[in-house]
Amino acid sequence: MTTPIRDLISIPERVHQGDFVLKLSDGVAHADQTLRDYVVTPQLADAFANALGFIQQSVASNSSKAAYLHGSFGSGKSHFMAVLNLLLAGHAQARAMPELASAVAQSDWARSKRFLMVPYHMIGSTDMESAILGGYAEHVRRLHPSAPVPGFYLADDLFNDARSMRLRLGDEDFFAKLNEAPTSQGGGGANKADSEPDSGGGWGDMDGGWDAISFEAAMLEPPAGEERGRLVGALISQFFTAFQALAGSGEAFVPLDAGLAIMSRHARDLGYDAVILFLDEMVLWLASRAGDVAFVSQEGTKLVKLVEATHADRPIPLISFVARQRDLRDLVGEHLTGATGVQFSDVLKFWEARFHKITLEDRNLPAIAEKRVLRPVSDDARRTLANAFDDVLRLRRDVLDTLLTTEADRDMFRQVYPFSPALVQALIAVSAALQRERTALKLMMQLLVDRRADLELGQLIPVGDLWDVIAEGDEPFSEAMRMHFENAKRLYQQRLLPMLESKAGTTWEAIRLGQAEPARAKALRNDARLLKTLLLAALVPEVEALRALTAARLTALNHGTFRTPIPGQEAQHVLRKLRDWAGEVGELKVSDDANPVVSIQITGVDLEPVLKAAEVVDNPGNRRKTVRELLFDQLGIEDKGTMFHHVDHQWRGTRREVEVVYENVRGMADERLRDRTGAWTVVLDLPFDEPHRSPTDHLAWLGNYRGGATHTLVWLTAFLSARSEADLKRYVVLDHILQGDRFETYSTHLNYVDRVQAKALAKNQRDSLRIKLIGHLEVAYRVREEPRDAITHELSAEQQFHSLDPTLAPRPPVGVNFKTAFEDLLNQLFTHRYPAHPHFEENIRLPTLRKIWPEIKAAIEAPERRIVVTDAATRKLLRSIVNPLQLGKMGETPLQIETHWQSHFSQQAARDAEAGPVTVARVRRWIDQPRAMGLPHELQNLIILAWALMTNRRLVQNGGPYEADVDRLADDVELREQALPHPEDWALAGRRAGSLLGVVTPQGLSAGNVGKLVADVKRAAREKQGPAAELVQALQRLERLGAAQDSARWRTARAAKSALSALTAADEAELVLTLAQLEVQTSETAMAKSIALSQAMIDTLANTRWALFEGLGRLTDQRASRASAVLSELATLLQADEYVAGLKAGLQGLEQVATDLLTHAPAPTPVASTPSTSQLIHQPQPQPPVAELPVAAQQDVVVDERQAVVMNAQAATVALSQLQEQLSRDPALELTVSWRLVRPGTRT
Repeated sequence: MTTPIRDLISIPERVHQGDFVLKLSDGVAHADQTLRDYVVTPQLADAFANALGFIQQSVASNSSKAAYLHGSFGSGKSHFMAVLNLLLAGHAQARAMPELASAVAQSDWARSKRFLMVPYHMIGSTDMESAILGGYAEHVRRLHPSAPVPGFYLADDLFNDARSMRLRLGDEDFFAKLNEAPTSQGGGGANKADSEPDSGGGWGDMDGGWDAISFEAAMLEPPAGEERGRLVGALISQFFTAFQALAGSGEAFVPLDAGLAIMSRHARDLGYDAVILFLDEMVLWLASRAGDVAFVSQEGTKLVKLVEATHADRPIPLISFVARQRDLRDLVGEHLTGATGVQFSDVLKFWEARFHKITLEDRNLPAIAEKRVLRPVSDDARRTLANAFDDVLRLRRDVLDTLLTTEADRDMFRQVYPFSPALVQALIAVSAALQRERTALKLMMQLLVDRRADLELGQLIPVGDLWDVIAEGDEPFSEAMRMHFENAKRLYQQRLLPMLESKAGTTWEAIRLGQAEPARAKALRNDARLLKTLLLAALVPEVEALRALTAARLTALNHGTFRTPIPGQEAQHVLRKLRDWAGEVGELKVSDDANPVVSIQITGVDLEPVLKAAEVVDNPGNRRKTVRELLFDQLGIEDKGTMFHHVDHQWRGTRREVEVVYENVRGMADERLRDRTGAWTVVLDLPFDEPHRSPTDHLAWLGNYRGGATHTLVWLTAFLSARSEADLKRYVVLDHILQGDRFETYSTHLNYVDRVQAKALAKNQRDSLRIKLIGHLEVAYRVREEPRDAITHELSAEQQFHSLDPTLAPRPPVGVNFKTAFEDLLNQLFTHRYPAHPHFEENIRLPTLRKIWPEIKAAIEAPERRIVVTDAATRKLLRSIVNPLQLGKMGETPLQIETHWQSHFSQQAARDAEAGPVTVARVRRWIDQPRAMGLPHELQNLIILAWALMTNRRLVQNGGPYEADVDRLADDVELREQALPHPEDWALAGRRAGSLLGVVTPQGLSAGNVGKLVADVKRAAREKQGPAAELVQALQRLERLGAAQDSARWRTARAAKSALSALTAADEAELVLTLAQLEVQTSETAMAKSIALSQAMIDTLANTRWALFEGLGRLTDQRASRASAVLSELATLLQADEYVAGLKAGLQGLEQVATDLLTHAPAPTPVASTPSTSQLIHQPQPQPPVAELPVAAQQDVVVDERQAVVMNAQAATVALSQLQEQLSRDPALELTVSWRLVRPGTRT
């Protein structure tokens, strides 16, 4: 059974106008009531001590001082000043308050002083002089009726002049003239100069006119006295016409500065030690006239006179307390611009530095409210409330944190229960910004009164309820805030409330009259609280509790308003409502963050005419395009406007490609429904069709499909409801007008400021509708279930997902949004198609495969197929791929290759009836047996290469070896088994391949390495075979010069030729053995040198001038012995292996020696024509006989001798020109000529 709060807290049935509002004068007059209601907190006790010390300093220095008493509305400024007044007056009950004991003890100095305390209420005052000086005079008149009137009034000077005039004229003439004044003078008889004089009107009608007695009596009346006013008018009318202004405006005062000096003297004469002015509502009074720039500037600058006086004759100090709710700069600054604003700001800064400040903090409110508003009716009630609050503290942490704010603690929360600190914080700010009369305490009581009938123990008053009590309050004192507030109320009444009423099915008026169905009334109230909270946040955005409002924070601030079947889901429920409303009201904005922030933008602009002008853009084509854009954006598909869209999808660590088609299924041909690429195709149906159509028509269309099994899944949808289509229509229009500069075209009727605001509203509504429409589409495509009213013509889950592959029965995807649901659906498709696909922990990338392949290869080639991987990062990569792929097991550090794929491929080969070689394409098919794995080619390549390495297979393409890698392995490559040679033969062959042919042998005996070595040796042998054979022929032609056939060079050349021929001709399977068993005639070193330099030796032999050596053989003179030695050296050179004696260097040296020997002949000896070097080397026919060389005479010296083998006409011309030049330079030279002309075609 629930307990009403009204049974525990005293809640009146209504709040009266004067409740919780204390006038300072009333607070002093009714001291007992004032003290009984007053709550002294530690902060207030410090403020009293501050104020008493401030007064003491002023009295001690005998100088006037002023202080701001700063506090928000409801902070108790008037109450504070009333209690301070009582303390200074020595009121026993006030001084006995225990909380003020310390402050009272420090103020004994005041007991011997007399203070004249003057309260003021500035609201309604004309100016500073009439308020301060007039208020003082009125207060003194009540306290001291017999005291003389202070000389503030200009009328006093008028009376003095009248007395002087009476003495000069005498009573008879003076009063006669005075009685000629018009009748009915009142307070302003001089204003009626054109009325007819009477025989003695006014007072004269009763006693014969003015005389000495009535004259003196009128001057003694207080300033507002009736006869005093008549007298002033008569005197001005008859004697002092220059004072007409005084008569027209009632009593006038001396300037404030002079008046304050008069006040000080007057109070001193009454026996006071100081005057204390309590200026309540001073700043509020100035702010209320903020629109009158001249008034604020003129009156505001007078405040400094309270502290600094032009007239220094103030015998006792004037001590002023100025009540202030907000800084005057904040209240009136926006109205003062230009030079006036600068001047006023300078004045404010000037007096701010001279004003003391005493602050009454807002944190006092909970303690005050606890005593004055939330006082339990009994001790039992207090205990009951405490127990209920303990339950509140058990709320979820996030809810409790929101309600507490950062400024409050649990003790403060306990003090204000059933209010929350968040509501109190908002209430203080709202009260300060929007209220003139109603304090925070009064607003709290009003909230309790409004909920008196239904607020129960355990419930909290929602923050949204605060809107109702301020919406019916006084107007804000700021014009800008007034307009803002009016716009907020207009927005609520004209846009927000009608929308809520439409959704709730009842009206606020029906609730007020008690005619609403309870459930509907409750729904409307609860929904309204959310929007009212947002309106409050828009009005006072600086309040912490109302900043960055999310659905969760809104729910917490209005705790207990919403309940869901599953506790903790309230925020999601509220967020759905807010998004729904935001699609209808542009002023409501819900961000698209993960934790959306909700706000209301208050403007006075109507967006509807703009949208009306653009309605023509709403058509089926644009709706279809808009839905596609929304869907594709959610799915992460780039919308290229084409019929087919390719989508990449990561599934189990591998990249997949899907083709997506967005089309009206009803009407798609069978060919269009079939997949085009062999990959999966997903067809997204449209969530609408012609008016008479429904999703069942689309389902029937698919029932007529006759295109055969295909990898296509059709995602049918329910149709959007009329409400959702209305949202789509509005979104289409909004999205259109917000493209480029279109908005300006449609909003020409708005001024610039309104256009900017309207565009912001349009963006807000467009963005909100976008989120809302995505929600509608998610329901239509069965991504989520709510809101159900978003769709119509619903299909069952089995009907909505239709596979054209009869072996697949898809289930409705699971996901939090379109993208995750789509990914779940694709996962189903690939799981069905590739059930044996491994689950890779990381996405497979080619660089990763390239990095791990060498490790796998090393492990396969290692003993026991096991290696230790030292790098942790590499181990992680291997573990993520090798283990799920069943290639091996990556442990803590060792990588162990497994035999799974060897066994698998052996089994598949045995079952495969296909004849012919084992190709890569064939092995790829084996990988997908018996259940498809669907591995990307790179992973298949990794398996195939590893298997080839494990089973000693080499890769062959078009008869030759194939260089493969994880990203390069053609389907037509054969995997041929390779018989491995004996390790010794492999080692010997490898050494010989390197030494003889320069071929680098791969490390490790494997089929791949054998194949590579075979290919490299074959290629090198073919390259070097020709030069080796030519070298043997060349050496054969030089046999007559000493190149004997049994010499080392000859035998080595023949062995090299035979070896290369054998290698070239050898079968690939036998090549390693052939290489290992090659016959070495001399040594491997000799053969290696001969093979490597065959071409170089051939070139050297071709370029050698063999005629020189033949000439040496014909020498018979004293040079014969030396010539014989040279020829012997030549024979030795031609017989030795190349590595022993280099042919090129040796022949060049011997050539030079032969040249020198022939050049220094004792006598010139004609030389017969000799065969050319080319003939010696290249022509096989027998050489012609060589003529004997004549012996040269002793005196002949051979200057130059050269021989050209073959010369064409151009070369012969150059040679002859050179000879002619030499002969012309030295006429003593003689030329010996020998030539042979050969026709090239006749050579053999």
